[in-house]
Amino acid sequence: MNDKPKNMSELFEKLEDLKTVFSYGQKIIPILQSLMDFMKDTVPLLENINKSIDQTAKQFPKAQDQINDISSATEIATTQILDKVDEITNDLIAADEELKGLLDTARTRDEKIDALIKNHPELANELSQLKLNGSKEIIEKHINTLGKINQNTYSITLSLQVQDITSQQLAAVNHLINSVQTKLSSLIKDIDESELEYVDANLDTAVTFDEDASFTKTESNQDFADELFAEKPEEKPSQEEIDKLFSSEL
Repeated sequence: MNDKPKNMSELFEKLEDLKTVFSYGQKIIPILQSLMDFMKDTVPLLENINKSIDQTAKQFPKAQDQINDISSATEIATTQILDKVDEITNDLIAADEELKGLLDTARTRDEKIDALIKNHPELANELSQLKLNGSKEIIEKHINTLGKINQNTYSITLSLQVQDITSQQLAAVNHLINSVQTKLSSLIKDIDESELEYVDANLDTAVTFDEDASFTKTESNQDFADELFAEKPEEKPSQEEIDKLFSSEL
């Protein structure tokens, strides 16, 4: 008889607990409904992201080919310009040597004319006119002009180091594109469990590049860069650095 009130008390406690559960359920149902609505909205968004990544990744090989074509065309044009500059420089050197020979001859002649004027003062006017007709000052002026032209051709040669810098920067861009393409393939696999078809970019791994390469008109800097890249092996961004970049963006 005493057990009956006790059982009833336990029953009421269970009912109270059940009431609490139902009350909590009524509160959680709107949250779950909102979560389901959010998931419904998210799925199309993820599909659009997937398609966008797929389309972007498929364009990478074309971009890499275009970059390689630009680098190759720039190198060919630079080589042709340098060949012409070499021809001009050789012609300038030959002309400079001839003018210096004429200058030596003019100086010797002027010395002889001065000696004749000293010995024959009555012929001073005629002999002085001969000096003016073959003035060594004119020859010296031409020599100075050739020197300036030669210096300009040297400046052109030095300025064409920009081609080497451009090639290094394009190689760095190509490597970055290849790395991003690999990462995008991994992302798509994580999104829909389907590996994006990977197209080999056929990068020239033998190309040495500096992604921070910049142009300068000082010859010593370029010589130092050439020596540095000859001594150090090619350095590429590590996969850890690439993962870190994507994790910070996401």
